[in-house]
Amino acid sequence: MKWFSCAITVVFWVATLSCASIKLQGEKYHPVTADGWPLTLEHFPPEAGSVKKKYPVILCHGLLSNRNYFKINEERSLAAVLAKQGYDVWLMDMRGRNDAGAPGYWFGKHTYTFSMDDYIRYDVDAAISEVLQRTGAAKVNWIGHSMGGIVAYSRIGSLGEDRIANLVTIGSPMLVAPLDRSMLTAYRMQGAMVMVPVLPFRPLAHIGTVVPSFLSSPISRILIYEPNTDKGVVDRLMVTSTNNIAKAEIQQFIDAVNHGGLISRDKTLDYRANLRNIKIPVLIIGGRRDHLADPLAVRDVFDRISSRDKTMFIASRAEGLSEDYGHTDLVVGKRVNEEIFPHILKFLGERN
Repeated sequence: MKWFSCAITVVFWVATLSCASIKLQGEKYHPVTADGWPLTLEHFPPEAGSVKKKYPVILCHGLLSNRNYFKINEERSLAAVLAKQGYDVWLMDMRGRNDAGAPGYWFGKHTYTFSMDDYIRYDVDAAISEVLQRTGAAKVNWIGHSMGGIVAYSRIGSLGEDRIANLVTIGSPMLVAPLDRSMLTAYRMQGAMVMVPVLPFRPLAHIGTVVPSFLSSPISRILIYEPNTDKGVVDRLMVTSTNNIAKAEIQQFIDAVNHGGLISRDKTLDYRANLRNIKIPVLIIGGRRDHLADPLAVRDVFDRISSRDKTMFIASRAEGLSEDYGHTDLVVGKRVNEEIFPHILKFLGERN
C-alpha cells in the first residue's frame, strides 16, 4: 500500500511538471559578467505590425525567482503584452539560475557564494551592455519586480548608471523591516542557515506542488496571495520560476533590517541613502497586501529619490481595483492585464 501511495505521488508530480511547461519561448543569449558568471537573456522582438518603441525593455526578476516569472501567463504575460505594444523585450536571469548553468552546492567553478552586490555591480552591467550591443539602442527601459527593482535602484543611485532611461519597479523596497508577523518569523530563523550550503527553495517548491501544507508556510504567505492568483499559476510559479537563494543574499537582507536600509556587504555603500541620486523618470508600483514590500517601504523610496518625474501607485481596492494586491500577484494576478499593466504601458508609452 505504501508503494502504491508513493507511485501515485510520483505520477501526480510528473503530471504537474508537464502542465507547468511554458510555451512562450524566445531566443536565448548567455552573456558573461566581468567576474566570469554566465547569465541568460531571452529575447522577444516587437510584434510584427506594431510601432517600434525608442528603447528596449529589460525585465528583471526577484530574489527567489527567475525570468520565467514574466511569461507564466503566456500571451497574457507582461513580456508578451510589451512585445505586442512594439517594445523589444529582454527577460533577464541573474547569476545562479539554471539555464546558464546552476552553481554547485559545495563544489564546482561556481557555487552559491554571491551576494546582491554581485548582481548590482556585475550582472546589471552585463545585461545592459548585451542588450545595447545587440539592439544598437542608446539606453534601455528597466522593469524590475522585487529585487529586480532593488538592484536597479542601487546601481543607478550608488554606481552612477546612466544607460537606464526609464525605471519601473514593482514591489521593490529599500527599507527592509519585518513589519509583518510572517516576515518576523523568517527573520528569527536566520540562525538555521549555518546548517546548509544554500537555501534550497527550488526542490522545496517542487515538493510544494504535491504537499499542499507547504503553501501555508510563512514564506509562502509572504510571497503569494492565493485568492488573487489562479491555482494553475501558483503551480507553474513553483515548478518553473523558483530559484535557490545564496546565504550571502539573505545575510544582506538581515543586515538591512539591522541597519535600517539596504547597504553593501562591506558596509561602504548605503544603497538606500543613495536613492537621492536617482533623477530619471520612475514609476513605483506597490501592493496594499504586500508583506515583503509594505506600502510604507514603497513610499520611503518614493520620498527619497530626487526625480521630478516620479509616480507611485498602490494596487488596492481604494484605487478602484478588484483586490488589495500582494507581492507576486502584482505581475501574475488574475486581473493584472486590466488593473496593473495599463499603468506600466501608459508610463513607458509617454516616455518612449
